[in-house]
Amino acid sequence: MIVYSIFVIVGILLLIAAVAALKQSLRFVRSGERAEGTVVRVAELEDADGNLYYPVFEIPTRAQGTITYRHGTSSSPANWEVGEKAMFIFDPAHPESVTFLRYWRVFGWPLGLMAVAVDLLVVGGGYFLLRGYFGG
Repeated sequence: MIVYSIFVIVGILLLIAAVAALKQSLRFVRSGERAEGTVVRVAELEDADGNLYYPVFEIPTRAQGTITYRHGTSSSPANWEVGEKAMFIFDPAHPESVTFLRYWRVFGWPLGLMAVAVDLLVVGGGYFLLRGYFGG
């Protein structure tokens, strides 16, 4: 019974965190500046496994001119070519907040937390709701 109580408590805490993160993501999408960035070069990094490639984007902004953004995920072979374009979103007051404007990039963490929270609440809450049916 203690395990199911812990499931419910952790589920509630995760649900609260997920809703807060979702609100923050929605606020970011509503107030963020959107811009189309262009790959200006593909950075190459040698690794023990071979060469890794990172796209480097230049993103024009309304106030700061341009933001240079090096994508944090590498690939081998290169997934991006010079001249390719992608949509970005960022807080104009904090240009370092730049991120790809993709559904999972913006809402991935809140939705993942919510999925785990709901699972824990269903298992823990289901135990308390249905324990009479199973002789518990």
